[in-house]
Amino acid sequence: MNLNLDNKKALVLSASKGIGFAIAKGLAFEECHVTITSSSKKNLIKAKKKIFQETGQEVETHQLNIHNLSSVKKNLAKILKKGKIDILILNAPGPKPVSLTNSKFEDFQEATNQCFLNLIYICQEIIKKNLLNKNGRIINLSSTTGLEPDNDMVLSNITRSALISYIKTASKELSKKNITFNSILTGGVMTDRTINLIKIHSKKHKLNYKKTLKQASDSIPVGFISEPDYFANFIVFLCSPLSGYINGAAIPLDGGSMKSL
Repeated sequence: MNLNLDNKKALVLSASKGIGFAIAKGLAFEECHVTITSSSKKNLIKAKKKIFQETGQEVETHQLNIHNLSSVKKNLAKILKKGKIDILILNAPGPKPVSLTNSKFEDFQEATNQCFLNLIYICQEIIKKNLLNKNGRIINLSSTTGLEPDNDMVLSNITRSALISYIKTASKELSKKNITFNSILTGGVMTDRTINLIKIHSKKHKLNYKKTLKQASDSIPVGFISEPDYFANFIVFLCSPLSGYINGAAIPLDGGSMKSL
C-alpha cells in the first residue's frame, strides 16, 4: 500500500528512543522528511545514524528539552523557520510513577509542564501561525491511563487526560482547516519506561523481574507486549492522507487491555 507520505514533513517529539524513534523510522521508510527532538544530544546522534542505516534517509535533529519551556520556544522557532509541516507527533517522557498520597504539589507542576502545557504551546504556535499544511495530522501519543486511571500513576492519569481533552476539542473546532487530531492510548510497549515500571513493581512487591514481565505479558489479551516498531505501524498509517476520516478519536493500542467499551 502506498501511504503517499513521500515529501511530507514530520516533526516527532522525544524521538531518539522508544515509540517516538520507531515512528520517526517508520515515516523515514515512507520517504517522509523527518525532524526529531530529544533533550540528549548523544541520543540524537545515535538515532540519526541508526535511522540512516536502516532506511537510507537523513533526519534533522534538534536538542529540545520538553521539560523546559525556554528550550521548547527556542528550538520550535528554529524548526518552524524552515516552513510548514504536515505531521506533528506529540510525545513526552512519562512522569514518574507515584501514588496520590505520596505526591507533592511540585510533582504536579513538573508533570503538567512536561506532559501538557509545553505540548499545548507547540500545538498553539503551529496552529495559530497556520504552519500546518492542508491534510495535516496532529497525533498525541498518550496512555490508557488517560481514560482508565491506574494506581500509583496519578501524574500520568491527570496530565494524559487533560491533553486528550485538548486534542478532542481541537478536532471539533479546527478540523475544517483540513487537519485531523487524534490521540493514541498506549498500552504495554517494550520501551525503557515500560521496563523501568516493571522493575519498580517487581522490587516493590519483592518479585522476580522475569516472572513479573511474564505476568504482565500474560495479562494482555493478545499475550505479548508489543515492540515499538510493531506498535508504530498503525501510527504511520494514521499520519497518511488515507486516514482522513479518522478524527477526534482516542484509539487504544494496548493489545485489548482496556476494560471500557
